[in-house]
Amino acid sequence: MSTPRVPHTLWTERAGIIAVASEINRLGLIWREQPSVDVGIDGQIELVDPNGRATGRIVAVQVKSGPSFFKDDGEHWMFHPDEKHRFYWEIFPLPVLLMLHSPADGITYWVDARQALRSTPAEAIKVPKNNQLQSATAADLFYTAGHPTQSLLELPAVIDALCRARTASATFHLTYFDLFVNGLTNIANAIYFGMDLAMEVAEAKLPEDVEWMSFGSEAHDFLFGFLNFLVEQNLATVDVSSCLVDWNTRGLLPKTIAPLTSRGRALVRVIWELQERFQREGRLDVPPGLGVAQEDFVRMEFTASHYYRIPLITAFQQLIREESDRATS
Repeated sequence: MSTPRVPHTLWTERAGIIAVASEINRLGLIWREQPSVDVGIDGQIELVDPNGRATGRIVAVQVKSGPSFFKDDGEHWMFHPDEKHRFYWEIFPLPVLLMLHSPADGITYWVDARQALRSTPAEAIKVPKNNQLQSATAADLFYTAGHPTQSLLELPAVIDALCRARTASATFHLTYFDLFVNGLTNIANAIYFGMDLAMEVAEAKLPEDVEWMSFGSEAHDFLFGFLNFLVEQNLATVDVSSCLVDWNTRGLLPKTIAPLTSRGRALVRVIWELQERFQREGRLDVPPGLGVAQEDFVRMEFTASHYYRIPLITAFQQLIREESDRATS
């Protein structure tokens, strides 16, 4: 008679989980190990702000431990997920941090697997060798989740911060406040952001004696910083992952429509109230039917080529239906 056998892989697997939990604890974050039904996620990390408050901002974690997971490719470890996990991680609603733990030297390497799969589809996920959990910060781990770097400001202070954040260019005049109020859409319940909006507003603000606008990388960084501000101050539900794919992988300023949070909608109401007060005090002249914070409409701009494409699209659909009918007849 014998007792149940403990699989030899158990100790290696647990070494990885314990190492990750220890490092997350060191960072002052909350680690929640998956208690049951692990189908590709071993646990979650919740961000805690500098004041010790839970933020509700969460990333998922998958831990792989042991020498078999370390396929060397120079500056990276190459991890080959099976197809089901590749699909599962890419559609997961949270960032999925893949952690590769080496029991031999106690080092854990990590990368956001979801971001990697969304950015550059490939057979393997590249885990940078310089991404070591032992030297990571909370900001590193939550970068693709939208890491708030500061405490939430009171709404009047948010308005002040929006007004004071401005471009340094002499001919590209913009503030975060310009981008916020001019981007409002969907009955002021969402915000649109894109380079086209920035260009339109900056051109409208261009002094009459200036014939053209000029801006460089600093202006692009400024504009992307506006999206970060929306996330940091919990003003809009921005798809940070998609924005980072555009920004980091394609080198493009993202174009997005993000629903305002309840806090973002409250900010709009505060702007309305301030406008009414300034108007009552005779300090602000508001033309009939206009307001500082009001919606504009976002639409797809049809060019001449669109109208030529519509018959082409119709003919293409007809061919698809004909082939489908032949295949099923």
